[in-house]
Amino acid sequence: MKKVILGALIAFFMVSCNQEEIKRLTFQRDSIQQVKDQTEAEMNNYLSVIAEVQSNIKSIKETELGIIDNVQGAEGVNNESKERISQDLQTINEAIKNSKNQISQLENDLKSAKGQAAKFKGIVAGLKSDLKKQAEEIAELKTQLEAKDIKIKELDDALASVQMMKDSLDNVSVQQAAAIKAQDEELNTAWYIIGTKKELKAKGLKEGDLKTAKVNKSTFTKVDIREFSGMELGSKKAKLYTSHPQSSYSLTKKSASDKNLVFKISDYSAFWGNSRILVIQIN
Repeated sequence: MKKVILGALIAFFMVSCNQEEIKRLTFQRDSIQQVKDQTEAEMNNYLSVIAEVQSNIKSIKETELGIIDNVQGAEGVNNESKERISQDLQTINEAIKNSKNQISQLENDLKSAKGQAAKFKGIVAGLKSDLKKQAEEIAELKTQLEAKDIKIKELDDALASVQMMKDSLDNVSVQQAAAIKAQDEELNTAWYIIGTKKELKAKGLKEGDLKTAKVNKSTFTKVDIREFSGMELGSKKAKLYTSHPQSSYSLTKKSASDKNLVFKISDYSAFWGNSRILVIQIN
């Protein structure tokens, strides 16, 4: 009886071990298959991108040859041909740009590639070299087109852009000149008023306002301090209400026979240094 039970236990244990081993092997097989599928997918993607870049390079070459055939031996090209050349060059530029981006992405993806995937590094390096050579040929072609005086749309656009920039700079220069003129005028502007005490008071001029230049300039006469040197006051008495250095101006009789005063500025920079407002009271 004991032998029967022992045999049954051994059999059960062996079945359990076999099931665990089967699970382990199944998991290992699935993992290997998953890695294999992922590797195949990556390689297929590499191949797809490489094929697309190769097709782009071939297309660039064919388009280049088409342009050359179009202008071969031509001294001039009609507008329709210019438009076609412009479109062809635009197509080439887009193809070169896209191919550069694809090659850059492939190089980045293949940095850590091993095994079979590593062989693509050499292919990508070759594509990069072919694309560089093709770009150089296109640059040379553009130079040849310019030498033939074939002004394609791309060149016309560049010229228009330069003209727009020039117009913009010219406009800025005009604005700057106007601003400088306005600033110069402001820096050299002053205001003056002459009147009796009663007249000045009637215009609302107060001594406190004069000291702070808080006055209504609409009642004043505007002058350029570089040109305003003085004036006849038509009065035998005069007093400056505003603050100006006494050494910068004078009040003198017009002549021995004419006692009316003449106001004269001898140093306009010093005179207007404290205030740009001049108030003269006469009697």
